[in-house]
Amino acid sequence: MFIKTKIVTRASSLGLLALTTLAGCSDDAGSDTDSETSDTDSDSDTTDDEVGTTDGDTDSDTEGSDTDTDTDTDTDGTDTTDTTDTTDTGTGACEDVSDYREAVVCAAQAFYDTLEADQQATVLLDWDDAEAKTTWSNLPGVTRNGITLGDLSDESRAAALYIGEVALSAQGYEDYVGTLAADDYLGEQSGGGMGGLTYSSDTSIVAFIGEPSTTDDWMLQLGQHHMAYNITFTSADTTVTPNHVACEPKSEFEVGGESYSPLLDEGETMFALFDALDGTQLEAAYLDGQSFGDVLLGPVEYQSGSYDAVAFPTGTEREGVLVSALDADQQALVQAAMEAWVLDYPAEISDALMAEYTSADAYADTYVAWAGDAEAPDPDVNGCYVRIDGPAVWIELAVQNGVVIQDETHYHTMFRDKTRDYGGSL
Repeated sequence: MFIKTKIVTRASSLGLLALTTLAGCSDDAGSDTDSETSDTDSDSDTTDDEVGTTDGDTDSDTEGSDTDTDTDTDTDGTDTTDTTDTTDTGTGACEDVSDYREAVVCAAQAFYDTLEADQQATVLLDWDDAEAKTTWSNLPGVTRNGITLGDLSDESRAAALYIGEVALSAQGYEDYVGTLAADDYLGEQSGGGMGGLTYSSDTSIVAFIGEPSTTDDWMLQLGQHHMAYNITFTSADTTVTPNHVACEPKSEFEVGGESYSPLLDEGETMFALFDALDGTQLEAAYLDGQSFGDVLLGPVEYQSGSYDAVAFPTGTEREGVLVSALDADQQALVQAAMEAWVLDYPAEISDALMAEYTSADAYADTYVAWAGDAEAPDPDVNGCYVRIDGPAVWIELAVQNGVVIQDETHYHTMFRDKTRDYGGSL
């Protein structure tokens, strides 16, 4: 059952970055935000009643490659670019909860308590619903679980964002709110949307698959176009994959006078690794005869309820340069590239993962590889593809031409763990 919490609410009109500032997170872009708040206390009590579940729609399908031309949407493309205003629930609600899982459950409870009964039923799905676990995508306008930010009150919207602040590290939360802002930016640039699709942070979802609990199995989903956080809590472990993040544009942009660049670090660290390889190593790392219009293992299991479609390269299909063959400086760049994704999660999660991914045994079975038409990996060339393929870790980045910002490429990325996706629940 949800644990009991007490929420302190502060009513104000805040943008996404203002929430980042209130949560104690730093902004790489160095933007400043002022806000005026007034405090009121309110007690939120949990209920011992069993909360009803709801099944997500299954009338939408996708191949998992982001062409941003899918027209399966109920939205009308209206301009919703001013969508980042929220109400801060206060960071005091769960800040004294030191255990990661308990803190996430605390934040989930705080959010749940702000919802109406019908909204509570929408956000909470059954743990045994395997199809729901695989209902995430990089595409706009497709079926997702849960409730959207656009359907929430200011208080509930801020409480939803607070879940992200607790579940992610400061670095990860910047990526989260930056990806939300990116869709608002695309909405501004496209007049609300293109081809019947709406670009807006209003379309972002929150869903609980299984009742948030400190002991029982459940899963937190945060998602929208270009975003999928799937954090699974089981009795044995807490896992954070599959995790998809993308961003158009890949460069810094502004929304509401604030600057964002959610995937700038990921791109810079990944390409710095390949820039450090010499000609012989680059040739050995090249995936000859292969081309990539997108990441290889995006939402290939979308709405299937199965892990069967997630086929990692095996045996001789695993190509590239072994990290164990790189020098110490190059290995440090491999570690930095991994950290750009793994450190999006708090140390309670990321420390153990990084220790495993960067061990000598792991490096002896970890390949770095790339593909594309350029002489070397290039972030400004459509079709460029880079990846890290270890015994557990799988991180890939694909460069695509822009869909809305057509004079600039953008990134799609995927972080999976071959041994931990979905907490092994599929």
